[in-house]
Amino acid sequence: MPTKRILCVDDDASTCELLTTMLGFSDLEAISALDVDEALQKIKSEKFSLYILDSQMPSVAGLSLCEQVRELDKDTPIIIFSGRARQTDLDAAKLAGADAYLIKPDSSNLIDTVKRLLRATRDTSL
Repeated sequence: MPTKRILCVDDDASTCELLTTMLGFSDLEAISALDVDEALQKIKSEKFSLYILDSQMPSVAGLSLCEQVRELDKDTPIIIFSGRARQTDLDAAKLAGADAYLIKPDSSNLIDTVKRLLRATRDTSL
């Protein structure tokens, strides 16, 4: 079975390192991008099984990165991993095309959410 590749996008290098390490311990290949341009370049040139995106990047307002990813890739699951915890943020993420919304710094549900979304993707492609 091919390795599941995950793109983690966050402007904070330590968050990217944490995510890629956690995912690596779960036998998932994680690649990181520290800005929107790098992320979009990788999405256009590589295939990923799932995206983990920060909702606030310095050069992009709000959840427009999520919307841009959805324009390029309609089917791959997206998790928003955000420091913002208001219901309006969660609602905006859903409207932008996110499949799940997790709040930083609590990463306790991250691996379970990733695995659930990867299973759901596999199940629908049968």
